Amino acid sequence: MSKPRGEPVPSADWTSLIDIIFQLLIFFMITLALGSVQEQASAAEEGEEQEDLPELPGMTDLGEALEITQNTLLIHVADDEDDMVKGNLVVYLLNHEIPTVEDARNDSSRTAGPFSWDYAFDKLQREMNSKRMFNEPLPRVEMRATKSTPYGYVLDVMNLCYHDEEELRINQVFFRFARLMREKGGG
Repeated sequence: MSKPRGEPVPSADWTSLIDIIFQLLIFFMITLALGSVQEQASAAEEGEEQEDLPELPGMTDLGEALEITQNTLLIHVADDEDDMVKGNLVVYLLNHEIPTVEDARNDSSRTAGPFSWDYAFDKLQREMNSKRMFNEPLPRVEMRATKSTPYGYVLDVMNLCYHDEEELRINQVFFRFARLMREKGGG
């Protein structure tokens, strides 16, 4: 049965279809943006260095800690200019007994360094686990580093200080960058 010629052809209302298309477009844009944020967060959690992170200002010298109390642990990361650990960076684990890099270099037992990052981090991990296991007071943790220190190392220290149980967690970690210099030509 065909329609009689006099009846008008029904027209479609396209406004609701356009609204649905825009809503789908917005949904997929937000999903894509959240996916990239999730990738960045998981990469940061794994300690991978990000290429697009802002650069720290240049440094002339790390200086010495202002005050190292009995319950302070200072992680000193510097460029390995003297090739002490056969790597790019050298790490000293300073405390109230050995408060300066010079003291660590003069210490014959080498308990404070110089260490490679991997060795120093393993030593830190064992020390923290021991303090947590034997219910000893947790140290105040400071990290002092140069511009060339990967951000992943900072995240490693933060993860080391974190613990699922609140009383076994170090809630404040200090990061120090001393004696900043201005870049040439930069005002």
